[in-house]
Amino acid sequence: MTNTDQSFDHLDIINAVLGLAYNFESYPNHLFKAGYKLSRIEPIIGVPDSINPDILFMSENMGLFAECKGGKFKIGSNLSRYDSIQVRHLIEKGIDIPSENLELDVGIFGRDNLIHLKEKLTRKGIDYPQVILDKTVEQIHGRSFKDPKLNDLFSESVEIKSKAPLILKFTDSSPVKRIAPFIFTTLMSRSITGRNKFKVRNLTEEVMDDIWDNLDKNVQNTLVEKVRAILRQCKRKQLSNYLKNSEDVWSISITDHWKSRKKFSDDCNRFIHELDQKELFDFI
Repeated sequence: MTNTDQSFDHLDIINAVLGLAYNFESYPNHLFKAGYKLSRIEPIIGVPDSINPDILFMSENMGLFAECKGGKFKIGSNLSRYDSIQVRHLIEKGIDIPSENLELDVGIFGRDNLIHLKEKLTRKGIDYPQVILDKTVEQIHGRSFKDPKLNDLFSESVEIKSKAPLILKFTDSSPVKRIAPFIFTTLMSRSITGRNKFKVRNLTEEVMDDIWDNLDKNVQNTLVEKVRAILRQCKRKQLSNYLKNSEDVWSISITDHWKSRKKFSDDCNRFIHELDQKELFDFI
């Protein structure tokens, strides 16, 4: 999933593609209309030289791997190896299969950077359907999808009238200042509802919300470690008066008064502000 050649935020493109599988009122729902549901985010498929797709969607008889591309220059190693994936590899991975006759396909999704990637993909002999998600959503290059429903839906240009929904809040490569606010909001909620004690895994699952069960186990474990590192950093700095832990059992303590909650929010903002200052200092 990691993409070091980023003209657009990779996470934003992932959310733009995920949104297609939901039935939001003001956002295109092509995958939802075609009967696809989210199966797994970032599964590591154990074929020779493991393949790490961004997203796997499933319909009753189709599996669709979504490659989310943000850069203009690099195409990555996944796209030349998808043909080696068979249904049995998904079963071995523990992924639920709706049909024994499941057919697998691949789609490449991105912004207008796909226009620049076209020649590189062609030179590599990669002709998977390429779908642009910018002001509109439509297939612009590549062969047809194997699923006729997707061909019909992506063949017409459809206006995108709203921002992509925030389904996946962050990844292991997201900066601390992007992740921290979600952690702080959940800590406040836990304090208000009296759920003061927690393990890091439980907190991470709550932060990620409904998408948690669709994350690959490796991704879950990585995010747990990321959140644990941020909690430790917070405890050493601005939130030392609120956070305590004994090994993996943590507690959050915020006095039940609006002034105390405001002080907690101010200290959280100070933590993020100092991150910004450090990044500026590192840049200089």
